[in-house]
Amino acid sequence: MNPVDLELVKLKRQWQNVVKTNGKKPMFICLGEKHETDLFDGFIKSRLSEDYDGEDIFLVHYQEFNGMDSFGQTLFDEWKEYYDMLEKSEENIPQWEMNIADNQYKTDAYKAFFPLLELKKNFPNIKDSKIYLYIAPVRINEIKELSIWVKEWCEICEKSENQDIKLVWAEHHQYKTLPENSSAHSFRVEVDIHQLMQNTAAHTNRKKNSADTDFQQQILTASNHLSKGRFKEAEFSLKTAVKLAKDQKNKQGEISAYFMLTQTYIADKKKERAEDTYRTILEEVDSGSALAVQMYMNYGSYLLGNSKKGKAEKAFEKAAEVALEIGEYAMVIECYRIIGTINDSLISKDKMIQYFENCLDIAKLMEPSTRESSSLKFVASMLFNKYDGDNNKKTKLDNEMKIYFGEDWKVSVEQPKYS
Repeated sequence: MNPVDLELVKLKRQWQNVVKTNGKKPMFICLGEKHETDLFDGFIKSRLSEDYDGEDIFLVHYQEFNGMDSFGQTLFDEWKEYYDMLEKSEENIPQWEMNIADNQYKTDAYKAFFPLLELKKNFPNIKDSKIYLYIAPVRINEIKELSIWVKEWCEICEKSENQDIKLVWAEHHQYKTLPENSSAHSFRVEVDIHQLMQNTAAHTNRKKNSADTDFQQQILTASNHLSKGRFKEAEFSLKTAVKLAKDQKNKQGEISAYFMLTQTYIADKKKERAEDTYRTILEEVDSGSALAVQMYMNYGSYLLGNSKKGKAEKAFEKAAEVALEIGEYAMVIECYRIIGTINDSLISKDKMIQYFENCLDIAKLMEPSTRESSSLKFVASMLFNKYDGDNNKKTKLDNEMKIYFGEDWKVSVEQPKYS
């Protein structure tokens, strides 16, 4: 058993104890350092693997939180899509219809809670299962609204007297996103990072003083320094890791170490060094690889977060160009989606529409399974709204999406706000 798997086993035992002794709580919050909450994230995702043999159901969602009136609908839309696929492939599947008045709620949390309650009633095979809804939004538009949404979820759950549906959240134990919530049970995850480092080095390469072991050791040491806010020490370890990777001709390891270095500079508020390091990455990475696409996208996201929209757009353009050359069509659509969203304004609306329409052209090149897992539905739903009164374009788009995804192809959309 490798060291990370060993930590996951420990975490599994802790989790089982937490849920067993706090069964009446509608929400569980995992607290820890970043590397510890990352491990918890990995533990939750491991519940989705084919090897998982438990009866509990884990629903994992990283969707952006764009508002307390749309997040519940976003979750339900994704579940309903899966249900519709199931309905087509299996016979006598129970109906899943929701008829709930929304005028009694401040948020749309009920749109996520009650469908899960209905599922448990209608499907005998999950009647005795617990459902854990793990939410970890990649971006939060308004933290205050998220906390209101979460609080109302807990209130609805408590009033229903159902103890089998739980909300799950993870965050830093000191720099918390959500305010204190008496309805939630918080528990602290602690990983002995030094022991993990030693075990990982030993597991990775048992030869003493090997270059690969030294590289792994430097990466883990840097991670430990970062988690404690020791940026200079992390920088030193990562520069050493870069040198070791170069000596080994380990290009992927070199790029990974450089990328960690950008994150160190960002955390240390050294924006110029972060940007310089990104430029180094783009010079060093194989220009025709999926890794290059990812690094251009990471660089674009960094620039976008620092209000450099023009430079960000060029980075996503380059990412899309490389992705198109190597046939990574889902990544092309994602880049075009971001560029389109950047230009979502009265002045540049035509440019936004052009990029979203470019996504439709890319979709024609994709395999059905790849198209299904891309962000095409989101793009098309946004485009449908942007066509306003142009019924001819709306009809054409609607027909095209129905061919790909069926009648209920639209998803709930609300544009993210970029500064």
